[in-house]
Amino acid sequence: MRLIHFSDLHLGVDNHGALDPETGLSTRVLDFLRVFDLILDRAIADRVDAVLFTGDAFKNRDPSPTLQR
Repeated sequence: MRLIHFSDLHLGVDNHGALDPETGLSTRVLDFLRVFDLILDRAIADRVDAVLFTGDAFKNRDPSPTLQR
């Protein structure tokens, strides 16, 4: 069985970086989203059987609607 495990994505931790003028999001948030895309792309390319995400998707209990998308 092929498995990818990751955790602690912490979307919304935006206290570092500048605002991206095209998206209005923190460049730090964009970094997190880019890495998330890389993880999923790798899972598809390697034809893994399961992706195990073990938590802390967001920095707090009430993520913004933008981050929830």
